[in-house]
Amino acid sequence: MTNWIPEQTVVTYDPMSPWLNSTELPFSIINASDPRNIQQQEGYRRYYYWGAENLEKFRLWYFNGHGYLASIICVLGIIANGVNIIVLTRKNMMSATNMILTAMAVADGLTMMAYLPFAILYYWASDDQSRGTAEFFLFYIYFSVLAHSISIWLTVTLAVFRYLFIRYPRRGVILCSIERAKLSVVLVFFANLFVCIPNFIGHHVKHHFDPERNVSTYQASTRDSPRVYAVISRINFWVISSLVKLLPCFLLIIASILLVRCMQEAEKRRKNLRKKSRPNCKDSDSRDRKTNRTTRMLLAVVVLFVICELPQGIVGIFVGILGAQFERDVYYPLGELFDIIALVNNGINFILYCTMSKQFRETFVLLFIKPLHVGHSRRGQFILVPNHNSNTQCTDV
Repeated sequence: MTNWIPEQTVVTYDPMSPWLNSTELPFSIINASDPRNIQQQEGYRRYYYWGAENLEKFRLWYFNGHGYLASIICVLGIIANGVNIIVLTRKNMMSATNMILTAMAVADGLTMMAYLPFAILYYWASDDQSRGTAEFFLFYIYFSVLAHSISIWLTVTLAVFRYLFIRYPRRGVILCSIERAKLSVVLVFFANLFVCIPNFIGHHVKHHFDPERNVSTYQASTRDSPRVYAVISRINFWVISSLVKLLPCFLLIIASILLVRCMQEAEKRRKNLRKKSRPNCKDSDSRDRKTNRTTRMLLAVVVLFVICELPQGIVGIFVGILGAQFERDVYYPLGELFDIIALVNNGINFILYCTMSKQFRETFVLLFIKPLHVGHSRRGQFILVPNHNSNTQCTDV
């Protein structure tokens, strides 16, 4: 397979991707399809896959706006996940499911908090090659993969807990207790910390000195030893691509199917009970409807996650099968698109909770909306109603 990249050109690296073929990473990331590099490669660019040139044109069009769009989404997502944490940790919201959702909000929020300065430094201040910038990018490579992996497996944990709760209604309270939810969160954290070890040891900050310009630059790059790098990169590829991308998506698809079947069976049982015991079925119907609403909301979270993560996992497997040329022609031009989809998925759960959970919506209003309304009414009462009609206005509030 012909290598079209000249020796002087730095090969691409996508920080959100476990599929790494680079040997040098300026500060952290330089993409071969980056417009800053493409102009230097006009005579070398060759495409081997149909549609690759159009993908490259799409990336060149989208690249300049990605940093701004990603920054806006990160700010909104950080706020949304912060609100999720505040609402889900109230006493009236305490449950095993909400414990896992809280941990997911923490992981998603931390992922976006790491991506925001990365977007600013890489897309807005791309000429900075100082040691501090290189060390931040190295931290970002470590931290973003770990936080995103934790969020992914917490989603799987959430689906498993919900399936057990629906499938075994009598033992569900014991199987899916808050204590077991806390233990599951801790286990997910340490398991992903172990899985990400190859990613941690595979990179370091490297110093370069240019004698002609008398300038020192720093890069977050892979280790110098080719043999060590080759082994680590292959381990990193197969472990992360299978355990962080495809396996969770596969498990979530199965869990979604099982949850839908359990909901259908529960609906049949509810109808049969309604026919047999009409006088005592109101409370049971209410509980079942609430359970089904919660399950539908969690299904929406799971399905949205699969839609966002599965395409990148599939493309990654093709990278492993077809090699570096497919990676350059197809995966890298889609890198920013994959990132923005993942960021949207990290921040959209707040909207799902508000639209599909009455309890979440009421708690949110009680915590954030009602105090503002009451405070505004009190200010108006103090200024405008210094007479006996104030009691009536207080009742209206």
